[in-house]
Amino acid sequence: MIVSLELILMIFSILMMSIIFFTLYRFRKVAGVKYLMGLVACRIIYASNVILEKSSYLLVEKMIFRNIQQTALIFVVVLFNLFVYTLVSQRKNIKKQWQVSLLGVGLVWSLLIWLNPYLHVVYNTTELLDGQLIMTRTMYANIFNIICYSSLAVCIYLLVRYVWTIRHDFRKPGLLVLLLMSLPFISELVRFTQPQWSTQLSTFSVFCGMTGMIITLIIIRKKFFSIIPIAKNIVFDYFPESILIMNATGKVIEGNQKATQFFAQLGEVDIYDKPMSKLLAKWPAWYHLAQSFQQGTIDIEVWIHKVRKIYRVNVYPLRTLGEQGQGSVSLIMDITEQQGHLEKIAQLNQLKDQLFTIISHDLRSPLAMQFQLITLLEEDLDCFGEEHQEIITKLGEQTRHTLDMSNNLLEWFRSQREDVVLHPQVLALSEAVEECCQLLAMNSELKNLQITNVVAKDLYVYANREVVLLVLRNLLSNAMKFTQAGGAIHVDAQLSGEMVIVSVRDNGIGMDNEQIGRLFTNNQIQSSMGTAGEKGVGLGLLVSKQFIQLSGESMWAESEVGQGSVFYFTLRGGEQ
Repeated sequence: MIVSLELILMIFSILMMSIIFFTLYRFRKVAGVKYLMGLVACRIIYASNVILEKSSYLLVEKMIFRNIQQTALIFVVVLFNLFVYTLVSQRKNIKKQWQVSLLGVGLVWSLLIWLNPYLHVVYNTTELLDGQLIMTRTMYANIFNIICYSSLAVCIYLLVRYVWTIRHDFRKPGLLVLLLMSLPFISELVRFTQPQWSTQLSTFSVFCGMTGMIITLIIIRKKFFSIIPIAKNIVFDYFPESILIMNATGKVIEGNQKATQFFAQLGEVDIYDKPMSKLLAKWPAWYHLAQSFQQGTIDIEVWIHKVRKIYRVNVYPLRTLGEQGQGSVSLIMDITEQQGHLEKIAQLNQLKDQLFTIISHDLRSPLAMQFQLITLLEEDLDCFGEEHQEIITKLGEQTRHTLDMSNNLLEWFRSQREDVVLHPQVLALSEAVEECCQLLAMNSELKNLQITNVVAKDLYVYANREVVLLVLRNLLSNAMKFTQAGGAIHVDAQLSGEMVIVSVRDNGIGMDNEQIGRLFTNNQIQSSMGTAGEKGVGLGLLVSKQFIQLSGESMWAESEVGQGSVFYFTLRGGEQ
């Protein structure tokens, strides 16, 4: 009766291993599974021959079945090594020479087992005692077995490490599968050290196959060999930033290696199943976003090994189709270096602002005073002698040029600031043009230029007053610079829908297409000598274009060499 029950249990174990084999067959295209299938097939062969050996009575038959068992166990070791190497190294294919080498070693030792009656390399003696086959190993066999068991021990160690580093929800079932898979290995190890228990332990090794049902259920439930969890695991762990996943109850259920290292440096060694109220106690804003299932970004400051670090935390809620909150994902990025650069840039910008404030006060104010004095002298020019008149005229030109350059430089600086705010208002465009013409009247008289304002008196625009005056002044100055003495300049404006197109036309030297293209295709300063040798740095047009763009408008030019130029810019129409 005992023998019959033992036989039934052994057959049931083989059936369980067969179920595992067909379960693995579904995932045969996944890297490494083919080796695992071969391993299970060898275990089935081993268990079958254990049953056959126990049911036979002749020494020759028992020898044949024992040799088949030993051959199957050798290839179990070989295939297990190949499987672990493929899984741990994340390689889809192993080099052919490695496969051939391992399989070759297994094949050679199997031949030595079958040829042992002639070579006596594996067993010294073989005898039948009380119906049990007793075999004593040679020194070579002991050494080979030690090598095999050592390789199996290394493989199990690598698997434990691998399972411990994969997704949190895979760890416990993964370790359970490893424990169940290790039972036959443990029984064979005891069988090696205690040969007198060989028959009983071989039966126990077969009984271990009954754990196959548990292993099968775990594999199916957790989808161990599905490519998606494996791919997610690789991406998750090797992602360069820290990832922390919390469920709806506020507990940490998953985190990659970076997240574990981040909190370990802050003294939180074990973060799993820890309430977020404790884990995020130092950062209430982060805790609020995660708890309320809101999306947001915050910057946090931490001290790691007495070094200040700045991290940016992006929180993303996890919701079902019914918009019910299921948890949150926090992405933690180290922006310490970036923040350091931003702080240095802010300091440099502050220094630049201070520098230009000094320039504005200490340079432009004296120049403006000089300009007013020169203007007074020019009004009484007839009171001076011819030599002094020439000096006053030259001095006036240089003073105006320097003042215009400093004004344009400071306005350009103002256009570069991110916090510049333009305040538009309703303006009478004709009055703005007339104000600029009067301001530049002295320059036009020196070259005997006629400036005509033909803008309608009832035309209004909605724009920033300083910007309009700056652009008109620069375009008029530019036209006077490149128009010969006795030339003419016309300022006009036409209403086009909701926009007003302003034009400044001259009959000066003009430009070719290449020069026009360079004016508005880049931010490089373009400077040329005027018709009377006037100098300039070319800032006026650049500043005008940038302020027009800041206003949301546009500027362009038309010109022909020898026929003059027309500069256009748009403004929003306004009503009085």
